[in-house]
Order: sequence, then structure tokens, then C-alpha cells
Amino acid sequence: LLAVAEPQANGIMWALAGASGTGLFELDSASGQVHGSVSVSNAARSVAESSAGVVGLALGTSSSGALELRDGRTGKTITTVALPAPARQVVVGSDGTTFYVLTGWRKSASVTIVSAQNGKLHGSVPVPADTVSIVPDIQQASLYVLQKTGLVDEIGISGGKITAKFTVGAEGMYIALNPGGNTLYVLKGTAAVANIAEVNVATESVRSVLPAPSYCRGLLVSASGSQLYEVVGTPGYGNIQVLAL
Repeated sequence: LLAVAEPQANGIMWALAGASGTGLFELDSASGQVHGSVSVSNAARSVAESSAGVVGLALGTSSSGALELRDGRTGKTITTVALPAPARQVVVGSDGTTFYVLTGWRKSASVTIVSAQNGKLHGSVPVPADTVSIVPDIQQASLYVLQKTGLVDEIGISGGKITAKFTVGAEGMYIALNPGGNTLYVLKGTAAVANIAEVNVATESVRSVLPAPSYCRGLLVSASGSQLYEVVGTPGYGNIQVLAL
């Protein structure tokens, strides 16, 4: 299991998984049943879904990056948007219509802003080269940018300036924001031993530390804010574990 998109209103979520071959799998978040699948490029790295049911599939090879926009009902490609560098992650903004794609080379990285409605580019924001995960704030005015060192920068989208920074105290892996916009969840540690820092956005301080399973590689917060989906993946298996908040 490589990545999972946000659950939709009907409980359906798209999961990106594969070893020798890669596919998108349509899951029922309530029952865990798979309702369908579609083969995708082995270069697929991350997946997100807009409120209108457009799936954004981020691709990254050693020499290029792209964002495929796919029909969430069929999984078929609508259009492909070229990116300035290999993609690392894609997330959707609180408006449900904007994709934010983290791309990067070894010495540089940026976040490209893409309309989920028509694939048009709406600018980019430079971020540190070792950025591993990003999430926009509720107003979509700033990005929370997690670096491999565990440092989190808050960067203004319009000007690209760092307005705040704090550390979670261990190697950073993934960052997610609750629907209310007041709590960040930061996965940190190593593949074998990790935990999740629950961060108060207003004070930029760690409020508590939550458990994470081994080989956890991603986080999603439910629409109600009452559950945390922990995405687990190894070359041999994958699952989604649900933690009550």
C-alpha cells in the first residue's frame, strides 16, 4: 500500500497499491471491501480526490513528474498535467477543488497548485529540498511543510515567505490537518518505530503523542475529525488502521 485518498461523502476511498504492478483500488471505508480497481503507472507516488470526484494521481520518475486527473467513478484518465519535477505527494485543499503537488529534485523542491476542475496551473511555492510532506491550511493561504529533519515550516502561498516554524523532535514522515484547521498530525520516527505528534496550530506546540503502527507511511483525518486513518505499507502487505481521536 503506497497511499490513500480522502474518504468521500459516500464512504468510498481510492487506495494506491502494488509491488510488481501498481493499481488504484476503490475501497469502502466502512466495510473494507474492494469494489473495483484500475491499473496505473508504476511511477505513481500519491493520490488525492476532489469533492467533485476527480482523482489526482501524482507521478514521479527519475527524470519527470506529472499529475493525472482521473474520473473518480471509472478511474479513467481525463487529462495529464506536466509538473516541473518528479512528484512526491498530492493533497487536496479544503475547498475541495484545488490540488497541491509536492515535487522535487535532490537539491530543490516546490509545491505546484493545480485546479482539479480543468487542470490549469495556479502557481507554485518554493519549499526546502528535503520536504517530505505538505498540507495547506484551512484558508489555503499557507502551507505546512514537513522536512525530513522534523522541522515544520509555515509558508505563505502568495509570497512564498516562511511565517513560522517549529519542530516535532524526530525524523519527519507525513503531515495532516484536521477539518477544523486547529490540529496538525505529524508522523515521525522510522519505518519500524514511529509515533504521531498532535500539534496545536495556535501555539505550535505538541499537545500529545499518539501511537503509530510499524511501517505507517501516511495519515488521513476523517471528515468528522474524530478518526485518524493510518496507512500501513510494506513490500509484502498493506492495510489501513483507524485510530479514534
